[in-house]
Amino acid sequence: MRQDFDKTIRIPVITDLVRAGDPDVIEQSKNQHVKQQRRIAFEQRLKDRIAELQAATGQDEYAGLGRAHAIRSEANSSTPRASSQLDAAFEKHIDQARDELIRELSTLLK
Repeated sequence: MRQDFDKTIRIPVITDLVRAGDPDVIEQSKNQHVKQQRRIAFEQRLKDRIAELQAATGQDEYAGLGRAHAIRSEANSSTPRASSQLDAAFEKHIDQARDELIRELSTLLK
């Protein structure tokens, strides 16, 4: 019997030291006007942060609409798309120009 008592977890309960809260804090928490002001302030900070993030990423509420409109107009266009294949000689010229530019830049970095 003594072994069971030693293994038992005892949680002290203190009820004599509990005091009532600060009356000003309690009144402020129950005041609906203060709650509404805090909610309005929170919503404004949230809207400001969203606007800041949208400005930083270059997005706004109309960017998605514009993108959706462009996709729909492309899908609904009745004209067939032109072939975008490049001439082999032109591709070779572009490759040579790119290689030449890379060589010039690498000599500047040395």
